[in-house]
Amino acid sequence: MNQRKHLTLIAAGSAFLASLPLTNVFENYTWAIRSFLVVAVMCGVGLLVRSLRAPSWAPSAAMALSGLLALTWLYRSHEEYLGIVPSPGTIVHFGQLLRTASEEMSEYATPVGDREGFLFLATLGVAAVALLVDLFAVVVRRPALAGLPMLAIYSVPVTVDTDSTSWFPFVLGALGFLWLLVTDNVDRVRRFGRRFTGDGRDVDLWEPSPLAAAGQRLGALSVVAAVLLPLIPFAMPAGLLDSLGGGAGGGSGAGIGNGKNGKSVSMFALLSGQLNRNKSVEMVKVTDLDDTQPFYLRFNVLEDLSAKGFSARPISGGAPVGNGFGKPEWGPSVKSATHTARVEVTNELAINYLPIYTWPTKIDKVSNNWAFDPKTAVVYSNKETTAKKSYNVTYTRPEISPDDLRAAAPVDTSSPQLKDLATAPANPVVKSKVEELIKGKTTEYDKVKAIFDFFSPDNGFTYDTSTGADTSGTKIADFLNNKRGYCAQYAAAFGWLLREAKIPARVAFGFARGGSPAGTKAMMLTNFNLHAWTEVYFPGYGWLPFDATPSTAIGGSVQTSYMPAAETANGNDDPNRRGSQPLPSGSAAAGDPGLTGHENPGNTGGGDINTKLSLSQRVGNFAASAPGIALMAAVLLLLLLALPGFARARTRRRRLTFAAAGPGTPVGVPVGDGPQMTVLPEDDRSALVARDNAHRAWDKLLDTMTDYRVTIDEAETPRATVDRLVRKERLRDKAESGARLLSTVEEHARYARSPLSARELRTALSSVESAFAANATRKVRLIARFLPPSVLRRWRTNAGIRSSALTLSIGRGWDSLMRTLSVRRMVARRSGR
Repeated sequence: MNQRKHLTLIAAGSAFLASLPLTNVFENYTWAIRSFLVVAVMCGVGLLVRSLRAPSWAPSAAMALSGLLALTWLYRSHEEYLGIVPSPGTIVHFGQLLRTASEEMSEYATPVGDREGFLFLATLGVAAVALLVDLFAVVVRRPALAGLPMLAIYSVPVTVDTDSTSWFPFVLGALGFLWLLVTDNVDRVRRFGRRFTGDGRDVDLWEPSPLAAAGQRLGALSVVAAVLLPLIPFAMPAGLLDSLGGGAGGGSGAGIGNGKNGKSVSMFALLSGQLNRNKSVEMVKVTDLDDTQPFYLRFNVLEDLSAKGFSARPISGGAPVGNGFGKPEWGPSVKSATHTARVEVTNELAINYLPIYTWPTKIDKVSNNWAFDPKTAVVYSNKETTAKKSYNVTYTRPEISPDDLRAAAPVDTSSPQLKDLATAPANPVVKSKVEELIKGKTTEYDKVKAIFDFFSPDNGFTYDTSTGADTSGTKIADFLNNKRGYCAQYAAAFGWLLREAKIPARVAFGFARGGSPAGTKAMMLTNFNLHAWTEVYFPGYGWLPFDATPSTAIGGSVQTSYMPAAETANGNDDPNRRGSQPLPSGSAAAGDPGLTGHENPGNTGGGDINTKLSLSQRVGNFAASAPGIALMAAVLLLLLLALPGFARARTRRRRLTFAAAGPGTPVGVPVGDGPQMTVLPEDDRSALVARDNAHRAWDKLLDTMTDYRVTIDEAETPRATVDRLVRKERLRDKAESGARLLSTVEEHARYARSPLSARELRTALSSVESAFAANATRKVRLIARFLPPSVLRRWRTNAGIRSSALTLSIGRGWDSLMRTLSVRRMVARRSGR
């Protein structure tokens, strides 16, 4: 086996090893099996083509084609030719898988299950890395550059910030890269047949090779870096990553666990991503529920409020669920009832918060990896997700009346429990509205009810897929002025106004009531049941839910005993209506936590959502669709193909922009039957300009010959070259005259004491090029126009020069560093003292 075949195997193996850290992202090894099959097929095809002594580009093209066929076989759309040959439907299917994976990235916490979109994305990424590694290591023979694509996939687990990152796959990935470097360097050393140093001195048998010593140091540093790199995000001070970039929704996202090593998931991104799916997907199934009037199934809250909206604060308290849940804040005088329910979560909901009814007193069939935080009443985990979880919840629900809340004690906002939960950012619109609403109200409950009633449809508020124009510069003011939005806008705005009134409030997330399949008592909760509401704190009663969203807009809306649901304009306020197909509750745009609407496939009007899309939204939807992606890819490909042609035209314009002759006393000299040229004095500055113009014109002629596949002989003089062109390329008339003019001007520029200046060079070049084009085939003319070989050759030469210079600079810097860190030199310097 020759060395290129050997390197093909090593490149494929190292690329697959570099992808092994993805085991921290997936629950199962399905992605690894499929990726290995695709890489193995590509490697086998590459070995076969290289054994046929094909051109250097052929193995890479064959590997790319075989990788496409393997992906088609693994991810079939059932529209393929012969089962493995992709069709247009296959490409559309691939685009749908990528779009699904992109949408679900903000919805699922790691590790994720075997979702087809994620599997296809991982397999495609590993295949692309394997192709690039083979290209750099085997074709270009620059194995160090292969580290760039390997690093890209190697760092994916660190980028997504997985819960528990194993160091062992990272070590294997680093060893794969070292394996590739060592193999290439051993091959280079073998070509010389002996061991040597950088200055050409032979290395004795007993003396360690400097090259081997450098490799050992590089290997040790790389392995150490591979182990430490995944730990960097977890070693950073708390909040540093958030300062570098917030999560979707503009906030810091929902902290998981203690906020130091958990996955950051924005609740608004989760709500938006699920509600904007094209179909209803079952997420939670509730059975054995003995509560006839249950409230919403809840899993998380947002407590921090800034000028951008609500966001989560890291959860730092709590104890394992096996240690109990403590007691709720309401006293023994408050009547309460105990209920039970069985909750089954599907694989479609993979988050680190457990959906429960509050207040829980017991949760069965859940490990102590889950903890309960009494401050937020959230059950969370840093090690597990809710996917495929099944558990029993026992909870108590109080019976509270409006009179009970009116008699509640005043809120002590200085207590540690309520710190920062009763303050709001300064906003004149909010302040003015709150002062107007609570004027004359003496109790906390009456203030809450006054603000709650403000969001009634009787005051112009509408549940709609459009939030109106941004006119005030702040989203909260826009919502209060436009009075239209989703549940997220209602919950966030209601909470904001309550905090302005010095009343503790926060935003909660969960599921509204769902429908019951025919013939069953189970309650199915889908992605369209996801909902957001507000929780308000009352001393002696704790955090109580208030839903300001109009009840008719929410399938499964619930009316509490202490506050009726927001009335509708037509008086239809039945809070307990259920349907097998509940309406979606709404969402928030990813860029605005809780205060910006987002188009929803299940709008309340029941009509076609496309009738309400703006022009920019339609353009965005088309760009995200498979035809839009294909169109953008085609446009990008055309631009890339046209780039050499543009470069050729630019070079030609630059060369043909001849400098004007300077002052002097030129003497007219006719050349044969051609145009008259001017002999310039030797000491005239115009002589320099004339020589430069002559060289430019001749270089352009040589480039034109290269583009039209006319042979260039570097040993020929300009006159011999033109004689051959006239004879073999059959140049006649203007073309012959122009070629001889170019030859004469170039000869004088090279050899004569006084050069010639001609104003007909541009016309002469055009005449010669027209003659070349007339004698060439259509294929040659198209290539010369759009992919000129002269430009491609120049780019290839420049790339090689810059790559060599960069490699040389890196090598010199590394050698200098190694000499500085050399133990032998340090010992020698110390001994010299």
